[in-house]
Amino acid sequence: MIRFDGQNVSPTDLANVIERLKHRGKVITQEISQGVLMAFGGTIEVDKSAHLYAAVDADIFTSEILEQPFVTNFARKGSAYFNNLNADFATAIWDTNQQVLFCARDPLGVKPFYYVHKPGRFFAFATEIKALLALQEVTVKPNQYKFREYLTWATTYVPYSAETFYETIYSALPGHYLQVSSQDVKLQAYWQLDLKRFSGLNRPEAYASLFHDYFTEAIEHRIKGKNLIGAHLSGGLDSSSVSGMAQSLLIKQHRPSLHTFNIDTEQPSADEQEYVQAMVDQWHSQHHRVHPVANVLDSVMTINRLFDRPEHFIIPSSFHLSVSLEARQLGCDILLTGHDGDSTAPTGFDFLDELLDANDWERLQVACQQMVSFRERNMGFLSANWDQLSDQDKYEKYALYTIGSELKKRFNSQSAASFFAMLRDQKQIFGFSTKAIIAYMAKRVQDKLNQRSLINNAFSADFKAQTPLRSQQSTNELVRSISTEHKVPINQILHTTNVICNEQMNHIGAYYGHQYSFPFFDKNIIELGLATPLEVHFDKGRGRSLIRNGLRDVLPSAITSRLTKANFVEYGTLSAQALYTATHEQFNQPAHPIWGVIDRQIFSKIVAIVFNPRFPAKKKTRYNWLMSRIIYLALWLSSIKQQN
Repeated sequence: MIRFDGQNVSPTDLANVIERLKHRGKVITQEISQGVLMAFGGTIEVDKSAHLYAAVDADIFTSEILEQPFVTNFARKGSAYFNNLNADFATAIWDTNQQVLFCARDPLGVKPFYYVHKPGRFFAFATEIKALLALQEVTVKPNQYKFREYLTWATTYVPYSAETFYETIYSALPGHYLQVSSQDVKLQAYWQLDLKRFSGLNRPEAYASLFHDYFTEAIEHRIKGKNLIGAHLSGGLDSSSVSGMAQSLLIKQHRPSLHTFNIDTEQPSADEQEYVQAMVDQWHSQHHRVHPVANVLDSVMTINRLFDRPEHFIIPSSFHLSVSLEARQLGCDILLTGHDGDSTAPTGFDFLDELLDANDWERLQVACQQMVSFRERNMGFLSANWDQLSDQDKYEKYALYTIGSELKKRFNSQSAASFFAMLRDQKQIFGFSTKAIIAYMAKRVQDKLNQRSLINNAFSADFKAQTPLRSQQSTNELVRSISTEHKVPINQILHTTNVICNEQMNHIGAYYGHQYSFPFFDKNIIELGLATPLEVHFDKGRGRSLIRNGLRDVLPSAITSRLTKANFVEYGTLSAQALYTATHEQFNQPAHPIWGVIDRQIFSKIVAIVFNPRFPAKKKTRYNWLMSRIIYLALWLSSIKQQN
């Protein structure tokens, strides 16, 4: 806490903060000219010659680490230093000369940073919101504007915003730094990409080879100095890559074996034991098959308490809690996860959009054929009986789906004669049958009609009127700037679901005694993934070439040839139903605050769909999501009321 009003930091506040954050490690305290810096399990850096003091929580992924890297490099380079770091970090640096505090967090927001600023009075920051709630001058009041974002079903990436579920408490944006003075907080993006360093790569094999090297380094830096290492292993490409590489390094270094954790839902549609076993057979990790925490309600309430806000995921964090409980019993001090590796080592299917934009119809036709040529790839969203279709039918359905949105745009922008001339040419290039075109157009009409009946939120009319949408500080400008400069899909990496998941795992790990680490979010891997041409990622329709080709010495063929993903919709439905059954009496009373937000009739419709066995399971995802989140918010509001 920094006091700008000349008062001393309250001993009661200090005691309360220490009590709330004691699970994060030993506290180190440093008094400064206008307040105090504290590090729990982190470090305090002091450069008296530069009059700089820093509270630091950082995992730095490089071989050469200075004794006091933050104050030393900040004195030399200023805020530009943040962009040079290959690290997960959150830091607050007090400049005594300027009487200014500089705060920053890593580009993917792995390390959380929350703050309160009362102009002219104080600025307080913490790794967890609960520490700020413990301060006597902070009022606990839910932020209803956050509910709009939280309870609205979105079909595009939502930028991460600075607002939290508490009024006056904010989150530092990933890839940004704050310059804090008595009267204001200035926000500035620092994250910039260096993609030119890959300009010498001119063959697909070169990108894959460099990915292998970078991925090896990313794992190596994360396991260095750790005693017992664990990893999530679902059997997918991402978790298998992390587990295989970690175990190969541990074997070479003659260190204790990797502990791998697979979460078994006992649902056939989500069964990945075949792939998990292929990894275990090849690398002989100490494998643990765990089940989600049986009490879904208890796990949701645990997250509310640990994370200071409602649960965020349709598959509740009973997943993560079950692994963390097992890892704590074993004594693991780090858990590696392949979380969202497909954002930094992507499929490359955006290559089709690139060909569309370039009007390269011939190559697009070939790419569509390549996409449907793999019999393992099921595109059930195009046809319920996809597996029974002929190769030609599959090709026509997928190609028409791919160019459909472009056809609509051109229909709206061209004369009828020009449009039909273009359609005639494309019909010839792609080899479409008239029957396929008519079937596609009929499906588009039917989908549009169905779309009208979909529920995107359950807000009451009064709530929407009282809390209209408003602009927020978010990562949107940073994403737009990087996308414009480099023409890369950065939005798939930096969005709210990603960052929230990183933060939530950080909190869970802190309580259960281990660090969560994300090798796919390594600086080098992010930049290589964005610099790799989409055609290379696409790999003739296989996708994810960096992993499939770069890690062939790590992954068994069952994994590298895999084109499917487990389907957790069925488990999500069962979880949502169990949650509703366990909780609805708690928030069913008319006076419950959730009914100041939610329309009861719309909520009842959502519940009916979730419990309707005749409603198609694959279409239930949004309703499972909406119902679960409404319940999460109701439970959180109840807990806030009890705290007050």
